[in-house]
Amino acid sequence: MESLRLFVGIDTPAQVKELLDDLRATLARSGADVHWEQKAKLHCTLRFLGEVSGTLLDPLTKALESAVAGIGTLSLVYAGIGFFPDRSRPRILWIGIEESSGTLLRLQRQLEGALIPLGVPTEGRPFHAHVTLGRIRSPRKLSLLLESAESCTFQSPPVTVHEVNIVRSVLTPRGSVYSVLRSVPLAQAWTSCS
Repeated sequence: MESLRLFVGIDTPAQVKELLDDLRATLARSGADVHWEQKAKLHCTLRFLGEVSGTLLDPLTKALESAVAGIGTLSLVYAGIGFFPDRSRPRILWIGIEESSGTLLRLQRQLEGALIPLGVPTEGRPFHAHVTLGRIRSPRKLSLLLESAESCTFQSPPVTVHEVNIVRSVLTPRGSVYSVLRSVPLAQAWTSCS
């Protein structure tokens, strides 16, 4: 069976994608040499898996189902602008994700643990919930981008996330193309009335 380049992630809700698209347009006016991510591809990666055998798709789905067991829908706020690895050597421009209860971090840790039996080593760096908005390609007009980012504030209203996805990323000469292979729902909150 063919190998698949996969990651586990959370799609950015449509209303936040619209806000991020407006922010991207503002920052792009700096003229900096940035490859801006397409609006449709904006997501939070919980775990990049890389190239794996297609035979692992079902076991990966079961591992994800195990990781989300008992975790309800997530209330997220997309806020703050930052750079990886840092502002003095920026390569990635990102928007942070806040989740006050700690459930998102717990989900990511449970996912890491559920992947170990499949031979997926744990991530070597701490998890930082974010959406990549752009990848900096050269220092051209970088100072203008940094100034623009510092003058912007960004914060979405709270949004609810209902599922986690296993996504295939196919590399092409025009960039990567994503397709959701599996979606695993988060537990729904419920009430009973008598």
